[in-house]
Amino acid sequence: MVSSPVVRVLVALVLSPVAPALAQPTTAPAPVAHPVDGPLADTVDAPDSASATDSDDSVTDADSVDDVDGAEDRDTFTLYGELGSGLTATSRRFSMNLRARIQLRYQLAIDRADDGSNDRELDQLVNVGTARLWISGHALVPELRYMIQLAIAGRDFRDGAISPIYDAFLEWKAHRDFSIRAGQFFVPFDRLRTVREWALQLADRPRPVLELTLDRDVGVLFFSDRFLHDDSPVAWRVGLFGGGGTNLTQGREPGALFVARVELRPLGPIDDDVEGDLDRRARPALAIGGAFAANWNTNRLRSTTGTVQSGTTDYLHAAADLVFKWRGLALQAEYLWRRATSPDFGAPDEPSREAQGVVTQVSYVFDPPLELVGRWSRMWRLSGRTGDALAAELDARGEELAAGVNYYVRGHRFKLQADWIARMPPGLHLDEADHVVHAQLDVTF
Repeated sequence: MVSSPVVRVLVALVLSPVAPALAQPTTAPAPVAHPVDGPLADTVDAPDSASATDSDDSVTDADSVDDVDGAEDRDTFTLYGELGSGLTATSRRFSMNLRARIQLRYQLAIDRADDGSNDRELDQLVNVGTARLWISGHALVPELRYMIQLAIAGRDFRDGAISPIYDAFLEWKAHRDFSIRAGQFFVPFDRLRTVREWALQLADRPRPVLELTLDRDVGVLFFSDRFLHDDSPVAWRVGLFGGGGTNLTQGREPGALFVARVELRPLGPIDDDVEGDLDRRARPALAIGGAFAANWNTNRLRSTTGTVQSGTTDYLHAAADLVFKWRGLALQAEYLWRRATSPDFGAPDEPSREAQGVVTQVSYVFDPPLELVGRWSRMWRLSGRTGDALAAELDARGEELAAGVNYYVRGHRFKLQADWIARMPPGLHLDEADHVVHAQLDVTF
């Protein structure tokens, strides 16, 4: 008798009344939302490996044929999906969540004429504001997670970017008090930048955040969201990055970005990476954060963003922020500060950009889910240090006033938004402001 593994497999298939190649469970477990912990504005929830099918009662024919190489290592996958949560395939040792987002956007800019008259110039833009694709999950064990985010709309390619990669990292949750993330992702500096983009209440982020934040970079982050206790109000993050921003293809002089951040949530858990209080929470919630960063030898105009300069400089950064939510009311406030060690990048025509700014944003959500939003922000020069180019921008458009209305079909995952933003000289001179109006549909699948 021939007793090769091939023959044994054929015999097993013939004798079995039903011999499927892959046995599927009769009932798929309900999906469990489990966020990738850490500072992830613009990122998505990873599938929870606890919902994987790992029961010893589920045995496939491949498992019964013990001579087939690797048969004992094969997993049974469960597939499920939901609007806003994407499509998830999960097993005992691996999971993958696929999710997409599109934003259809109308923009009308109403700017003052360049000749200094009171005439207005209208500029219309109708486009796909953003198109995103996320791939996330875990590998081998639930504690080892991964995430990739691609941004593929034309507006997503900023500062001359040639790659659609926004995020690409691995994360190891070694312990409640200590986790590690490595790759490209948000620098955990200020809260209003690390708020997830799909969870924004207004179409554009405030001007001080766009100018003074640290955005994304490539590096290593050490962190804990609940330090020393399962119900701890303390979180910490310490990271070391390349300091040059995202998707670099050319080398430069050696440099590095160091960042440290501490967060306190004294009233219990709060979703401070999502704007607004759509849950209309019955108990108040508060998050307070502060951060410091130093970027040595950077050649980017705004530290990790902006155009590449011919020389380098060192930037120091500081941030403080607050988020409060209660019964539909939400308040966000933030202070940002940036200073350079030299007034330029080694060339007189490339001045560094030193400034400080504040942002306050207030909203209230009604039931049904209609929300009103208001925002004020302003930037100031650093005395005697702000370069001429940035000083001129701040004198002309250093203050911002905005208002918006949102209708939530399915929370932030499916919403209609409309807003108005005015940028003007300090002192709320609306007659000298540039205005912009947005209307957009934002959907995550």
